[in-house]
Amino acid sequence: MANPFYGQNKADAQISDVLQIKKRQFSIDCGIQEANTAATETFSKGDMILGFSCVVTEQPVSVGSATVQFGFSSTTMLSAAVGKATAVLAYPIGPNNAGDAAPYVLVADDTFDSIVGAATLTEGKVDVTVWYIEAPASHSGPEWVTPAS
Repeated sequence: MANPFYGQNKADAQISDVLQIKKRQFSIDCGIQEANTAATETFSKGDMILGFSCVVTEQPVSVGSATVQFGFSSTTMLSAAVGKATAVLAYPIGPNNAGDAAPYVLVADDTFDSIVGAATLTEGKVDVTVWYIEAPASHSGPEWVTPAS
């Protein structure tokens, strides 16, 4: 198959499937968060989370040795805990590098969480981008009936 010229294959199903990828962007100000888990943006049951990126816009500060962690709690789509000294301005934080981290399909409505460990923060902000595919309301593909045995 030859390489297409600009404008060819615009109706190709594979190209339109790629366009289903969405992103949600938001900021988290965790500057007064105690050592706990705080829920932020909500995603719907069935959404397929492809990945996320947090970029530190204000370095976390605490009296103690606080850590920050972001993502969907109790799932594989969660960052490692990052110490406040490591999370400097413009530091990128994403899912932990586990082989099974992405994609992750939500089995219930879930929130993107900000997790602070060990000590209360007095400063700290991140900008977040989450890439996902919305859960389909229905499908228009073929239907298969499997045999009894």
